[in-house]
Amino acid sequence: MSIDIIVGIFLIIIAILMSYYLIISKLVRRDKISNDDEQYSGSAKQPEKLSEPSDDAIKELEKLIRDIS
Repeated sequence: MSIDIIVGIFLIIIAILMSYYLIISKLVRRDKISNDDEQYSGSAKQPEKLSEPSDDAIKELEKLIRDIS
């Protein structure tokens, strides 16, 4: 057997293993996502806190405005 044939077979085996791994990981991830969708309601636990900026957010905004000016 020539070295070219051995390297070719080796690369084909690696490509097959990588494809198998990607397909299996995508299937597992899809199952996890579909299970999580059933439990996720999409509503915030404390929606009133989302409308009030925190002190850190205000300081960061002031810093960004100073940097732009």
